[in-house]
Amino acid sequence: MMNHLAQILCAFVFASIFYPSVQASANTFTAKPVRSGDTLISILAKNGFSMRDREVVLRSSAGLRTLFLTLDTQYLVRREKGETELRVFDSQTSAAFKILKNADKVSAVSYRPDYKITLQRIEGRIYGSVLGSVLSKVNSNFVASRFTDAYAFDLKSGKHLKRGARYWFNVQKKYESGHFIKYGEILQTSLEVDGQDLRKRFVRNNDGGVFFNADDLLEKRPLYAPVNYIKIASAFQPNRVHPITGRRQPHLGVDFELPAGEPVLAARKGVVVRYGNNHAAGNYIVLQHSNGMETAYDHLYKIDRKIHQGLRVNAGEKIAEVGCTGYCTRAHLHFAVKKKGRMVDPLFYIKSYPYHMEEQLEARVAQN
Repeated sequence: MMNHLAQILCAFVFASIFYPSVQASANTFTAKPVRSGDTLISILAKNGFSMRDREVVLRSSAGLRTLFLTLDTQYLVRREKGETELRVFDSQTSAAFKILKNADKVSAVSYRPDYKITLQRIEGRIYGSVLGSVLSKVNSNFVASRFTDAYAFDLKSGKHLKRGARYWFNVQKKYESGHFIKYGEILQTSLEVDGQDLRKRFVRNNDGGVFFNADDLLEKRPLYAPVNYIKIASAFQPNRVHPITGRRQPHLGVDFELPAGEPVLAARKGVVVRYGNNHAAGNYIVLQHSNGMETAYDHLYKIDRKIHQGLRVNAGEKIAEVGCTGYCTRAHLHFAVKKKGRMVDPLFYIKSYPYHMEEQLEARVAQN
């Protein structure tokens, strides 16, 4: 009996020593950080891909031509037996690609990474801006902006936050082949607003998800969110300097950053009063609503074929797709609201969720 136990113990010790070394040797990838100024082209060049190789890679997938890289994302490199493999990851979507080069050919294919996901808790106090305070704790513009997205509908001015207000949140960290690749979604948040602990949870649906608190259902706002995933790239700014023209030009709406092709939804039941294309707005639609408000949807990739002047649409109905037409640097929906002939900040008038999520959120509150 003792000999048998000794054999089991020896086997366990051997496995505990040997298994990590096998796992380590099997992981032949090295993680490389995205540096300032890096593009897919420069990363390929750094890793021995000739100009012709790079052209082959870019022709392989439209997704690679629009790959978005940020400094808080890493890519993987493997070199062995005359073969080089890169794995690159879009910073703000689920897109990922394997790029392979050997003596015979160069290829690139999209794939679904098998991420290991952990949660990290970040906490601190607000001194100055919310964005800057979060960035002082985690070096990721994506994470900091997602935290501000969670409270975009609650903070109408800085007066709601006292100096030293506490905050915390739990954020996903994604790993592949044992290496950190990028941050994922923020799942839970807390922020001290007007002296009260205001907590939000990220609630998913098939098309995206929103940050939610039960009190959000009580908001008497006349419009619904026009997109399924709220990521704010630019807020209502009457004195903004335009990123393309460089001139002081008011930004009289909110930009929701989403990949091209994502659905654009009617914010309320209404009638199409104008649609078409112009130099600045690109493809656009304007709806008139029964409460006297107008909503405008700009930079659209596609306008739904059914759209025509006088068409009546329902709240939450798909009317177009997100794009980057007109004056635009990256795919987004510019959403504007006019009340009594005056442009107003949309975040004061829209709910923090799209129409089709209302029942799901009501059911969630009822269960609690």
